[in-house]
Order: sequence, then structure tokens, then C-alpha cells
Amino acid sequence: MRLIPLSILSLFLVSGCSGLRTTDQTFMAHAENFNLLFMQIPGGDSQQRAMALVPEHAQIDTLISSPNDTTSFIGVLNRIIGIDYTTINGRITHNREKISKDPVDNHPSSSFQL
Repeated sequence: MRLIPLSILSLFLVSGCSGLRTTDQTFMAHAENFNLLFMQIPGGDSQQRAMALVPEHAQIDTLISSPNDTTSFIGVLNRIIGIDYTTINGRITHNREKISKDPVDNHPSSSFQL
């Protein structure tokens, strides 16, 4: 019977983390929240917490975030019980020029031909 409360406590602790993993040339930042009845544990926006971990001279290649809104069924269901997550991947540049952290400016363009 003690297994259920211990499992719930571990889910709270594991799901409410954030971190940064780097190499010489790449990085991966992540942040998660546990959602229960519209409460976010540990709180705050996971995208803002992940963006705060992005290294100083970095170029963002991908930003993946779960739906965190009340305008869609998946967003509402995720806020009732679920996990809100954000993952940011990119490259670390070693020059001193200022690079925008806005992922909209860095979207690659592609075309497909059939």
C-alpha cells in the first residue's frame, strides 16, 4: 500500500526538473512540469525555464513544446493531468557575434518535388 504514494511522490520529483546537456558544439536544454487540476508543479512556464538554460553564444535549431493552452482538447486534458515539457536543441558558436535566441528566425526552408 505504500507503493502508490511513493510512486506519486517520485512522479512529482522526476517530472518537475530542468537541465542542460552540452558538448563542444551542441546543446540540449529541457524543462518539465507536472500538471494536476490546472496546477503546475514546480510551476512557471517550461518554455521560459528551458530558454533560460540556453548557453550564451548558441543558435537554436529545434524547439519542441507540449500543448499548454485551454483552446484545444489536448491542451485542456494535459492541464487536468499530464506533463508539460519543452526541449531545445542547437549549436554552440564560439565567435562573439550576437545570435538571436528566437527560433522563428532560424527555421530552415525546404521544398519537395514529386
